[in-house]
This record gives sequence, structure tokens and C-alpha cells, in this order.
Amino acid sequence: MPMENNLQDMLRPGANLRVVESEATLWERFQQGDREAFALLYRQHVDDLYHYGMHFCTDGERVKDCLQDLFQDLWQSREHLSTQIRNIRYYLLSSLRRRLLRSLHRDRNWFTRPDLESFEIEWALPREHQLISDETAAAQVQQLRQALTSLTRRQREAIYLRFYQDLSYEEVSALMAMKTDSVYNTVSKAIAALKKAMVLPLFLMLLHQR
Repeated sequence: MPMENNLQDMLRPGANLRVVESEATLWERFQQGDREAFALLYRQHVDDLYHYGMHFCTDGERVKDCLQDLFQDLWQSREHLSTQIRNIRYYLLSSLRRRLLRSLHRDRNWFTRPDLESFEIEWALPREHQLISDETAAAQVQQLRQALTSLTRRQREAIYLRFYQDLSYEEVSALMAMKTDSVYNTVSKAIAALKKAMVLPLFLMLLHQR
């Protein structure tokens, strides 16, 4: 597809990519048609977006298709987008979430209530924690997985967005279509449950993984 090829050409790694001083500067350059800024925008966020998408529906090809469409549409509609984007990651996460939901709703054979409720989280131990013995690391990973499984779907997503994606409570509430007070309550209950299920060092490692 010509548009796909063009997108791949624009995002191909290059040696002359500049360091952008701020998100506002990056967004402004992108809206003005700066392909270098668009490539930076893509590389800074695509891994987080894919990570979130895979937690959301676990269908890798669907997530990739939605990401491809997201960045194609982003480039084509750049001149009509708001200039007041305060958090690019939040904007892209919410856009991807809407696309995934639309895609899932269209696919009646795939979209079921259990799929929507899953939001699987598979956090691994950070690299510095992998220096400990394999046996100890395996036990900690298992404890981490069990603790996360004990949370509700909303609690897992709220924890993920708040602490892994570093979104504000207000941004999490908007993305999940919840009141801000409800997000505070959801996160608070999730943290209380995790504290009971995990040793303190492992719990702190989870909340500061980024």
C-alpha cells in the first residue's frame, strides 16, 4: 500500500534526528509538516503504545494495525489537530484505546466480555534486579503476577496507566471514562491489596519500574 510504504520511509532510523527540547516544540514542528519531528514522535511513544495495546486486548496483529492506522491518520490530519496538546503520551494512548475498542466491537467473533475484562499485566523484574539468583527472581515474578491477578480489571488498568505510563489521575479518569474521585479510590484500593500480597521492596519496585 503506497501510504504504508511512505509511512515506513518517514519513520526509518536516521543519523540526523535532533533532540527535541519540549513536547510543545515537537508537536509544533510535527504540525508544520516536519517529518523529522514525526519520526521522533513515533520513536518516543510507539513502544509504550504497543505495550498498552497488548495489555488491552492481547492481539498483536490487531494492535499493530491500529498503531499503523493511528500514525497514518495523525500525519494526514496534523494541520487540523489541536495545538494545545499538553501530554502527547496521554493523547496517543487515548487515541489508540478508542481505535482498539472500535476494532473489537466490529469483530463480534472475537469481542466477548471476558476479553474486555482481561487487561493482562506481565511486568518483568527490572534489569538490575536480575542479578539475584534465578530461583529468587522466579519466586518474586510469581508473587508479582499473583498479586496483580488478584486485582480487578479496572484496578489493573488504573495502576498501569498511573504508575507505568505516568499519567495524572485526571488523565487516567478521562481515558477510562471515570470520575477522578473514582480513579483515586480505585488506585488506593489496588495499592492496599498489593501491599497485603507483596513484600515491600517488590511492591515499591512495581510502582517505580519506569
